Amino acid sequence: MSASNIVAFSAPAAADVVTVRATGPSCDKAIALYAIRTAEGDPIWAWAISLKQGFGDVTDAKGTHLSEFLQRWAKPTITRTSTIPDFSRLAEGQTTLDRLTYQDIRARDLPMLCHFSGTAKEVCIFWEPAAGAAGLLLERNYEETNR
Repeated sequence: MSASNIVAFSAPAAADVVTVRATGPSCDKAIALYAIRTAEGDPIWAWAISLKQGFGDVTDAKGTHLSEFLQRWAKPTITRTSTIPDFSRLAEGQTTLDRLTYQDIRARDLPMLCHFSGTAKEVCIFWEPAAGAAGLLLERNYEETNR
C-alpha cells in the first residue's frame, strides 16, 4: 500500500513528491518507507523503519487503518528552521549536529519538513539550497511541536 502528496519543500513553488509505502508479506512484517523526490524525480530524502516497531498496530484485517495512516503520514508539516529550539534546550541525542552547525541552520531560517517517525515522534529535516540536498536536523516528541 502507498500514498503520495505534493509539497513545496525544496523551493517555495516546488512540486516535491512525498511517497509513503508499507511493503511486506503482511502488515506485522511490513517495512514503512518515507521518500521525497523533486518533481523531476531526484531523491531528496528517504527514511525507513519496521512498521510494527515504529508505529505499532495501524491496521485491521482489511488494511483499512493502514490506508488511513499512510494518507496522514504523507502529509508532513513544513515550517522554517527558525522555529526550532536553541541548541541548549535540546535533549541528549535529539540531534547529531554539533552546536555551531545547528545554530547556523536555525539562524538561516531554512525550509524544514517534519514527518512522523514513530508513535508520538517525528523527524525533522532541513533543505540546504547551496548543496541542493536535505539533511537530518532533529528527532523530537510530537507534542513538543504543539506547545
